[in-house]
Amino acid sequence: MPTTIEKVKRLEEYLSLSAGTADPVLDTALDKLLSRERARLREIKDRLTAQTKEFETRYALPSKLFYSRYSKGKLGDDMDLIEWAATLEIAGRSGKKLEFAGVSTIQGSMFFYRRMI
Repeated sequence: MPTTIEKVKRLEEYLSLSAGTADPVLDTALDKLLSRERARLREIKDRLTAQTKEFETRYALPSKLFYSRYSKGKLGDDMDLIEWAATLEIAGRSGKKLEFAGVSTIQGSMFFYRRMI
């Protein structure tokens, strides 16, 4: 069974052979797939934003300062702190996908999270 990336590459090959004339049904299907992916990424962004804000409120500490201290081992290894750090790391890895899909980043801070990890 071909992987998704292999299927996309085959589609790209197919489209290059058709001299830029795209089938309207195919074009509509691709638009729907991309729209669905943007919606999924927005949900991820919203969840990560809520989790990050919850931690910042609970500990009265901005994420940037938290992560700096945490990564230097100054805060210990409480499960909540590990989860907060993991949330920021997931946000960092998700940032590029969000930007590519045209979904605005978490209050402009995805750039920070991605550079941070």
